[in-house]
Amino acid sequence: MDAAQRDQVQEAMTALAEGDRSAFRPVFTALWGVLVRFCERTLQDPDLAQDAAQTALMKLLLHATEFQPEGDAIAWALGFAAFECLSLRNRNRRRRERRDEALLAAVAEGAPSPEDAAIRENLRAAAAEAVGTLRPMDAETLELAFSGERREALGPTFRKRLQRALARLRAVWRHTHGSPD
Repeated sequence: MDAAQRDQVQEAMTALAEGDRSAFRPVFTALWGVLVRFCERTLQDPDLAQDAAQTALMKLLLHATEFQPEGDAIAWALGFAAFECLSLRNRNRRRRERRDEALLAAVAEGAPSPEDAAIRENLRAAAAEAVGTLRPMDAETLELAFSGERREALGPTFRKRLQRALARLRAVWRHTHGSPD
């Protein structure tokens, strides 16, 4: 907005503040685009920006008689818009918090919470990654041991291979994730 346009907005807002109803349209026309662009940059959502700009302009026009002619009309309008953007953000954050609480309340008794499920999934992924760094024979041994299909015929040899594979897996885990000890 150039200086001439700012002056026109200032004059129109001053006239509106003094009760000149014909200044309504020039104020609305000049400020609408400015407020929408400001709200879009602030909220990053075109639909919410339209709502915020509309509410800000409505409040600005409702309080037009309180406008001080020595003040800047654009800055005054942006103050209303900033307040509306902040209000919309806070309102949306509170709605998300309520939805999150409802989701937690909907978790069946005895079922893992969403947090526990996420932790378990992260641990599984980390364990699979650690097993993937082992030698193929160690990975096969661990897979066989965890599947429960051990053959008793393998006896002490299998147990020794399993012991070594677990030792290597622990070493990889400590190297990657540290040790709780």
